[in-house]
Amino acid sequence: MADSYGTQLETMQTASRHVADVNQQVQAQLSSLMSKLEPLASTWKGQSATSFQVLHQRWNENATKLNEALLAISGAIAESRTTYDTSDQNQHQSFSNITSVLG
Repeated sequence: MADSYGTQLETMQTASRHVADVNQQVQAQLSSLMSKLEPLASTWKGQSATSFQVLHQRWNENATKLNEALLAISGAIAESRTTYDTSDQNQHQSFSNITSVLG
């Protein structure tokens, strides 16, 4: 028996939604944490303030990268689902055409 791969469209759709939901949760948590840290920044002076600004910028850059990566994963799963569904429908139509020709 040949090895084969398969999927269920509903599972792919659920996975895509789940990744998008997790992304929203992570972004909300990151935002909440930063909103608690930012008031402290005004209390720091000199090198401490500068260090915080550098870390804050890196934080934002990494949060953006994480957001983009999770959105890309969600989008890729959704796109794969659509491609798989289209291919499945085309194959179904091809077999239906062959069946009708053969009678």
